[in-house]
Amino acid sequence: MRIICVLLRVLVLSVGIVLFNMMPIFAHDKDQVTCLVDVAFGDDADGISTAYVLRLQHKNNSRRTIESVSVLVMDKDGDVFRTTETICGEPNIGIEAGDTGECKQTLQTLSGRMAQTLGYDAWVHMVDDQKAQLAKARYCQIEGVNYAD
Repeated sequence: MRIICVLLRVLVLSVGIVLFNMMPIFAHDKDQVTCLVDVAFGDDADGISTAYVLRLQHKNNSRRTIESVSVLVMDKDGDVFRTTETICGEPNIGIEAGDTGECKQTLQTLSGRMAQTLGYDAWVHMVDDQKAQLAKARYCQIEGVNYAD
């Protein structure tokens, strides 16, 4: 009876150690979150500009301030079609320990000069084409974290 109890304890401890070692080393490794690409129109020196901005929410589970995260951008099927680094929180502030905040990155900008050069119809076609390509973003997998100094 005593041997069975010892063997059960060893088995439980062994399973616990194996499961613990399978956990990610960092709290942020392999986090998958919903993300999307917004189209933002603005003005620059040459006219109307268009920016495609990747946005996601991130929970800082660490004890340090996060400045940015590296992400894999995936479609609805989980296929990666882009990688980027997103800036988190307010510039030069980041996301404080325990907080949740937005991480974002401008993926592409169509300048006012480009709109003038191409003409209105070609510019609208390009805006729609880029929007369709980037709108397939559904999930972002966090691959790395950049902490503040």
